[in-house]
Amino acid sequence: MSAAEMRFLAWRWILLAIATLGCWAVLPVEAHAVDASKCPTIGEPHKINVTAELSFSRKHTEFVKALQVTTIKVPKQKNEDADDLTLSPDVPSYRRALHCLLLGRNSSQDIDLNTWYPEWPSTVDQPSTEKDAVVVKYESWNLIRSAGMFEVGPWTVKVGTKGWKVTLHPSGALAKSTWQRIEVDPGGLKISDVPDVPEVSIADKDSRVWSGYKPESEKAIYVTMAPPKDLARQGRASWIRSLGVVSWWIAASIVIAASAWPLRRKTDLAYTALQWAGVSAALGLTLLLLLQPSPRVNPWRAFIGISSGFTLVLLARPWLPLKQGSDGHHRGMRNRKAVACVFAGVAAVTGLLVIVSPHLFGLPTNLMPKASPPTSGIVGLALLDFSMLWLWLTAIVAWAWRFAREGKLGEPAGEGRPERPESSGVSPAAPLLRPVVVVGVALAVVAAVVVACRVFSFHKKWERADWMGDAGSVFGIDYRSALSQQLADFAFMGPQWIYTYTWVLAGIALVALLHSKSRTGPETSLGPEGVDLLLVTAVFAIVVVRAVPFAGSVAAVYGLWLPLNMVALYAVVKAGRRWSVLSRVDRKAETPCVVAELSDPAKHDQLMDDARRCRDLLHRLHLVDHAGAEETGRSSLEEQLHSLHRWRPTGCRHACLPDPVSVVDVALSWGPQPRWWGNALNAARWASLFGILPSVVTAWYQHVHGDKRWEFTVDLPTGIPDAVGSFLTREISFAGAGLVLGALWRVLPGERGPMRALNLFIAWLVPIIVVAALNHSIGLKQLGLATLNVILMLIVLTLTSMWVDTDTFRRERPYWTKRFGLLKSIYQVQGLSGQLAFLITQLAAAAGIWQAIATK
Repeated sequence: MSAAEMRFLAWRWILLAIATLGCWAVLPVEAHAVDASKCPTIGEPHKINVTAELSFSRKHTEFVKALQVTTIKVPKQKNEDADDLTLSPDVPSYRRALHCLLLGRNSSQDIDLNTWYPEWPSTVDQPSTEKDAVVVKYESWNLIRSAGMFEVGPWTVKVGTKGWKVTLHPSGALAKSTWQRIEVDPGGLKISDVPDVPEVSIADKDSRVWSGYKPESEKAIYVTMAPPKDLARQGRASWIRSLGVVSWWIAASIVIAASAWPLRRKTDLAYTALQWAGVSAALGLTLLLLLQPSPRVNPWRAFIGISSGFTLVLLARPWLPLKQGSDGHHRGMRNRKAVACVFAGVAAVTGLLVIVSPHLFGLPTNLMPKASPPTSGIVGLALLDFSMLWLWLTAIVAWAWRFAREGKLGEPAGEGRPERPESSGVSPAAPLLRPVVVVGVALAVVAAVVVACRVFSFHKKWERADWMGDAGSVFGIDYRSALSQQLADFAFMGPQWIYTYTWVLAGIALVALLHSKSRTGPETSLGPEGVDLLLVTAVFAIVVVRAVPFAGSVAAVYGLWLPLNMVALYAVVKAGRRWSVLSRVDRKAETPCVVAELSDPAKHDQLMDDARRCRDLLHRLHLVDHAGAEETGRSSLEEQLHSLHRWRPTGCRHACLPDPVSVVDVALSWGPQPRWWGNALNAARWASLFGILPSVVTAWYQHVHGDKRWEFTVDLPTGIPDAVGSFLTREISFAGAGLVLGALWRVLPGERGPMRALNLFIAWLVPIIVVAALNHSIGLKQLGLATLNVILMLIVLTLTSMWVDTDTFRRERPYWTKRFGLLKSIYQVQGLSGQLAFLITQLAAAAGIWQAIATK
């Protein structure tokens, strides 16, 4: 396939995705066609009796559920309009009658779509009839999780900086009715009375009850409530929360710069990492200072999103050749550069055209139409969001590609084989151009899906407000206008959302620096030291811990969480290095001989043969003890084991194994690979495999499990993409933890792998304990969730370490039908029982914490 054909195919798929999105976006929502201007009087309002109950419950860490049940008893009348209340809830006439009863005439309202949240209607029961009345049960709920106005039946909950204000708003016929009983159940939250309300009939810490309330002649009913401590932060000013998040990014940029600076004269990757550190910090401050919500500056905010994405793509230079240092065939590189620049340029020009010339699409200058826009206006705003998202997604992939390329990720460490020159008879232009086109098309599909999810989220929100045919009056504008405003709003929300995922680039940059550093020169130490150790601790803090931030950390000082985790791991490594098996051997030998000895393939093979023989002798000795054989047989086995214990590496003048250490312990502590970087990659692969199930379970718990949790996810503008991102984030976290474990394999204490994994558990748990002790606003549920994340990580690392131990003796795999049989041979019976008991204890702890936080 020629380059022209591939470009044509790419643009065909992009235009198809955009057209599909545009067609879906302009489809009108199904309306119930309630003509509220002709609402009849349903019954005599003063004879209608009402009872109302509002209750709050906390079943998830991210929100509080508010549930209201309003029971209305309407006297029977001799007109068909009142009789409509006796029809099935699926009949439009019933909805019209219910609308007239509850809401009365439509009246336009000025509502901020970003801070107003309509209720979710529950399944409507069939109205029941009594001797002289029709009884209607009206039930609905909402999820309170951030600042704004939350509607739930005749109630509104206003979440602000000073707490929650819960107000009863009778409307329609209910504004003139008698409310026999009104009850507010705070569900364990602190509730307070206010002076300017009718006298409470029953008041205690669990509820407030009013009796015989008449809205026409009495003051409005409202109470104030103190939100849960962890959700109280959501009511703070947005810039304070943003400042806390940006503090983390600035701290991460400082860590990257500090790690790359010593390597600036050794590799070009160091300059690339320094460049990204500066760009990342500048982007964080830009998004914080310039992209705060303000309807009057939408074009400028959208311009910042488009221009910054385009600049990031050009700075990443995705057209560079596959291997650093090669000319990449100038013609092929020119073609790739042209394709990349054309793709990015078309995307940027498309977005800028909507911003600079909105009249071409039938849009106002601020991109926020008050009247119903034409189809071209909605498509134009969808194109603006699409181009912005595509540029940012492309920038992330391009920077990741550049880090991997300059860090030579995927190539073996050490002095690799010389590269073979390319054949001059075949031009590699087409093969190298194809990935650029394929990646560009794939990112276009992802961007279109994200915009579609944004449209879907708004559509569901409109349907909730429109369930009785009143959405237009609630929003004050029609469906198209509201959708257009949401798409325009997403043009500046998108960069902030994508920016939160750029921590992955920081992790890739650190891993690439670590790999680049490990390639230079022979290995002279047991594990990372100096800059290498700084890089490993940074990977631990940014990749492993960043994926699951501690819920109780104070937003304004969130940046301190990163150095705290780095210090914790550094302290664990420094304290444990002295007691690691190989360090104890070097200390007894009075010379660092282990690295020099085991870096020689022949001497390493000899050690592995001795380790296998030692295991065989220990097994035979165990059989002798159980069989009660003669003492001479036991003495012979003990003498052979004693001779193996007298291991003398080259340059060592005496036996250098401490008494509790065997050659098996030395082999297991050295690991399966000749270099510690190889051990890191091996452990990362196993950890990512074992982490699939915990990643699925965690993403499911965060976005699907629990009472109304999926509805909450769908209601968020990026809820569905975030559910996928949650899974990928956890997978990257597990892979990073495996990388750190493998890199520190030889310097962590413990004879067997699971004991080494326990050290990372301690390094992660200690900062949680410190923050929990200093921050009294942390709830037990949040603390339990953070601990559960750590235990899940420990389970994955325990399984990873056991499999790494079997990889150490991989030459014996042909002699064992199953890996578990080899594991039994390595650990012996007693040791394996202990490791399995350790693993079962972790599983039991995880199950216990899950039971506590998921069901209570």
